[in-house]
Amino acid sequence: MPVGNVPIVNIVLDWVFDAGLTDVLILVPPESEAAISEHLQLEYSSNNKLHITLKNYTDGEDDEDEEDNEKIGTARLLKQFRSYIKHRARPDAVLTSVFYEPTESVKDSEEKLLVATDKETDELLLIEPLETLEEDFSVRMSLLESHPSLSLSTRLLDAHVYVFRRTVLDLLATRRGRDLSSVREQFVPWLVKGAWQEGLGHRWAPSECRALLRSTATSYKQARAIEELSAPSSVLSDHTPLPSGITDGEELADFKANVTRGGKSARRRREPIPFTCRVIIHRPEVPEVPEKGKKSTAPEPEYIIRANSLPGYWEVNRRVVRNLAAQHAAAQAGNSKGVHSTPLSHQPQQPSGPADEISASAQISPDSLVGEGSRVGDRASIKKCIVGRHCNIGRGAKLTNCVLWDWVTVEENARLENVILCPHVRIGEKANIKDCEFGPGFEAKPGDTIKGERLIAGQEA
Repeated sequence: MPVGNVPIVNIVLDWVFDAGLTDVLILVPPESEAAISEHLQLEYSSNNKLHITLKNYTDGEDDEDEEDNEKIGTARLLKQFRSYIKHRARPDAVLTSVFYEPTESVKDSEEKLLVATDKETDELLLIEPLETLEEDFSVRMSLLESHPSLSLSTRLLDAHVYVFRRTVLDLLATRRGRDLSSVREQFVPWLVKGAWQEGLGHRWAPSECRALLRSTATSYKQARAIEELSAPSSVLSDHTPLPSGITDGEELADFKANVTRGGKSARRRREPIPFTCRVIIHRPEVPEVPEKGKKSTAPEPEYIIRANSLPGYWEVNRRVVRNLAAQHAAAQAGNSKGVHSTPLSHQPQQPSGPADEISASAQISPDSLVGEGSRVGDRASIKKCIVGRHCNIGRGAKLTNCVLWDWVTVEENARLENVILCPHVRIGEKANIKDCEFGPGFEAKPGDTIKGERLIAGQEA
């Protein structure tokens, strides 16, 4: 999937490589492996400093829950491929995640969350979907006592960027596949609670505690004390399902069970498990208010935007287009100060192909991109659009606010506004298309008028 004529896989890899990481494992569905392998070979094989390993989902270690393989989430995949991940680091947290304040245009399309953080230590303390919460929400006293600078927010969204210590994979390895579908929905909230919730970390099986202790700076005495408290006689076995949250009643029952088994409260001897979960929060800068009568020259605030939804995908491409317009205006004025370059490491370039591919009478606005090998006919008009590679825009066609992927054909005198067209879509002569998204291979017949539809090949408006 492209953003600004650059495949998203390139954008993510360039971001990772720019951060100084050069050894990357990519997990893909089996049906996409050949295409992605060919693309990576073309794009990155010339750089000997980079090491990219591509594996499909079926290459990992056997999963004990074979019958449930249709529900393969990120957590299960990490468990199956843990043997491929060798590097170990020693940061001060077992998890660092990224949250962000969204732009208004995409806020309603993302899952709403209640996020608890410590403003002083940047610790992540709680993640709860708002839809699962009741009108009254209670906070544990132990959490308030241990984190007096606790902050609750419903404005933050999850960027789905997680940096784990390598030994967290050992913890994953102790869980059954059916308990681990999602990193975001199951594993991360569970790990976050274990960092502060009294007793929860000690309820984990011995192998889980050892995994975390090996990755944390702790004394031998502390490690032995924690390990003894998580002995095999623990009320929870290695295969206890991931807790989605412990109620007061369940905690009391567990407390009584511990007293009955050991003759005294195990809590009396518990020491805190020495690990934390950290968070990085991205908030866009508030733009300066221009003086009265003057136009603002300040750059647009930089937001984090996920392209996993149509509103997000639209917004990412719109910002690429706006950056192109700003760069063009700055170039015309001979001043690029204060103007953001396009946010893509693979910089999209305007075509410089043979003159017969883009007609001299065609009008292409500065805030548009046209991919290599594309043809634009006489008197065609392209405004605020991103046109992929090897597209064919017919004579007199008019495109406004559109995203065209590769190999799209728009025939003569067609009118397109606010549309996304996937590869090999064909728009017939004099068709009028507005506010639509068409999947690969869809064909709009000559003269069709279609508005507000999402269609794939074989469907009719």
